[in-house]
Amino acid sequence: MAADSTWPDYYEANEGRAARDELVEVLGRFAVPGRAVDLGCGAGIDTVAMLDRGWTVFAIDAEPEAIERLRSRAGARAGLDARVMPMEEVLLPATDLVWASYSLFFCDPGRFPEVWRRIGAAIRPGGRFAGELLGDRDTWAAREDGTAMSRREAESLFAGWAVERFDEEENDGEAFDGPKHWHYFHVVAQATAS
Repeated sequence: MAADSTWPDYYEANEGRAARDELVEVLGRFAVPGRAVDLGCGAGIDTVAMLDRGWTVFAIDAEPEAIERLRSRAGARAGLDARVMPMEEVLLPATDLVWASYSLFFCDPGRFPEVWRRIGAAIRPGGRFAGELLGDRDTWAAREDGTAMSRREAESLFAGWAVERFDEEENDGEAFDGPKHWHYFHVVAQATAS
């Protein structure tokens, strides 16, 4: 996100969007609802979609306004634990799904290995990670405050997992704050018994 853009502007611009198709797809892979972590939940659109489908959700975001918007959106729905906290600091509960939709892009690169270790440790056998990882040819890959990786590095994160989807996307397009070159990986992977 450009320096002159703010998260509140982003939340406002995305206010009317539906839950991400990728989330709906991955939720359909589970026989019954379980416990999910929405890592970098933003304004809570995807979190509420999980709650509406019977999931219990632990949602975190570093931005206080994100959690305020989520709580307002969720209303009295049961099953929500929402906290203002950076992903680098959170202790993840045992979970069936970690949903990290375009959020790991913003993880401190020096702390990413520990965040990734905690994600893997939190997901129960048979549970899944679903989300995006930033590719090394993306415009944002040059940022010092985010984590980008090559395809090989991204694939190596899932050694020992059952990878159900690993799609690489690269194109010129738009971000909230204007034109950019996109390069990222959509991943759905199931944790196996250790």
